[in-house]
Amino acid sequence: MRRVYLDSNVLVALHAADKPEEPKRAIAENALHVFAQVQDLQLCTSMWAITEMVNVLVSAKKLDPGHVAQIENQLVS
Repeated sequence: MRRVYLDSNVLVALHAADKPEEPKRAIAENALHVFAQVQDLQLCTSMWAITEMVNVLVSAKKLDPGHVAQIENQLVS
């Protein structure tokens, strides 16, 4: 089985709500759609990437920390 690592840049693009992230979000969503078509593939990430995503979403993107905590919980469960 092949594994594809999702780093913090992909995670931020998927969850940031600001206008500059829209083109990146579209690319990331398209990539996830393509990955879903591949049968022998596993997506993975790390706590380092999730921690960086949380930091960027709260600090730079100004998302509500409670909302970001919900995103984090979905990724770690």
